[in-house]
Amino acid sequence: MSGVKYVIVTDKPKLFEQSSHIKILSPADFIDPKEPLFEDKRKPKIINLSGRYGYLSKGYYVSLLAEARGMPCIPDVSNIIALEWKRNYDFALPELNALLEKNYKKPFEEPLARTYTSFFGRHEDPQVETVSRRIFDLFRFPIVSFEIKLQPSEKWGISKIETPSFNSLTTIQLKKFHNALNTFTGSSWAKLQRNKKQERYWIAVLHDPKEENPPSNKAALKKFIAIGKKMGLWVELITKADFSSLLEFDALLIRETTAINNHTYRFASKAEKEDIACVDDTNSIIRCCNKVYLKELMEAHNIPIPKTMVLEKRTVADVEKEMRFPIVLKVPDGSFSKGVIKVKTKEELLEKAAAMLQKSEVILCQEFIPSEYDWRIGVLNNKPLYASKYYMAKNHWQIYNNDVKSKKLREGDDKSIALSKVPKKIIEVALAATRPIGNGLYGVDIKQLEDGRIVVIEVNDNPNIDHGVEDRIAGDALYKKILEHLVRQIES
Repeated sequence: MSGVKYVIVTDKPKLFEQSSHIKILSPADFIDPKEPLFEDKRKPKIINLSGRYGYLSKGYYVSLLAEARGMPCIPDVSNIIALEWKRNYDFALPELNALLEKNYKKPFEEPLARTYTSFFGRHEDPQVETVSRRIFDLFRFPIVSFEIKLQPSEKWGISKIETPSFNSLTTIQLKKFHNALNTFTGSSWAKLQRNKKQERYWIAVLHDPKEENPPSNKAALKKFIAIGKKMGLWVELITKADFSSLLEFDALLIRETTAINNHTYRFASKAEKEDIACVDDTNSIIRCCNKVYLKELMEAHNIPIPKTMVLEKRTVADVEKEMRFPIVLKVPDGSFSKGVIKVKTKEELLEKAAAMLQKSEVILCQEFIPSEYDWRIGVLNNKPLYASKYYMAKNHWQIYNNDVKSKKLREGDDKSIALSKVPKKIIEVALAATRPIGNGLYGVDIKQLEDGRIVVIEVNDNPNIDHGVEDRIAGDALYKKILEHLVRQIES
């Protein structure tokens, strides 16, 4: 099965066409295969279209054995169990009904109970599409029907969710199903290519067109697309609205500021669950987005950092005994210099710390280390990628001055440095700092003091890759290395 990306398991194999990347098997042939199910290092995804999914049925065993063989499968066993009884999916109804209320604007008239069927989360009715995509995202069934019923509260609500058998689809439904399947597996996409040449892999680049300080500017995003094309890759920009379409891609590159409590983490989590290569991965987001975690991690691995204390309400008064003013206070999850305050007196410390501790149970207190610039060492897969000097904003002590509106005054200058010109110790410290975090893409901020002391300020999981800045020296090779890293992840 070399080159096979999907295995469709169905009782009606004659309704499908084999292709270079899709294999059709009956449930019996999947359960007891007569030949190896895959030859490539990367295991194919299983689409289980068995006639029945009930406990101990063939459909149940297809998903169970796919899991045992390490093959991503829709639906998996947990999904089958979740939709077996209504009490198992009750948890999702408040969220689904909220989406329904927002998007479903049908008048209150007969019929007061309406059933909709969607395929891979897709439905032709735009008022139903949002709900159907969310149901697919939650439960991962290729075919789902859900009943919308007028509730006593005089609102439409979802009364039940079911999983119709593929064998029961009508001729019209079969056509819709195959259209959705083609989109999901990518079969139809090849027809859109001018040269009719199917790219090796599809890579989604998550971005926010409205983000004020994105990690990649528009020119850099265009570079990823253009260079990907030269490498035989289809690189496509997506936004948070494309969450349910993520499964159509082989890899995800997040070029939007990450946070644990927003959609970027959910995208990364979904990618990992579905065996989709991902930068940034969830572990990197968790570890880099919290400065308290980084402080502990750096100390555990003897990485030099500024003198740092973790503060809670009862320990704020101890700061004066341990550090000299001025000192720096940081919220654990700030980015772009936000949530970072310099205080010069005890009174200012008590006031600012109290305000910050209302939003976070703990904060960081750090010695103030003045410098003309910070080193930023880009690291990919534990190897140096680029080096820059980020200078402090004009008349300010940070790289970003969020108190001014002018971009010219808000950001300091930058200077690209050839890796061969960077002091060896800076590179060594940067690599040591990222090694315990993972093998993804990182930006390590380092200060080099006049006395020779080198300290890591922070490790960023979502470093800037801007055209005209980080790529000044490496040029197109910078983007190529990142895309090659994703390809290696896909193929491993």
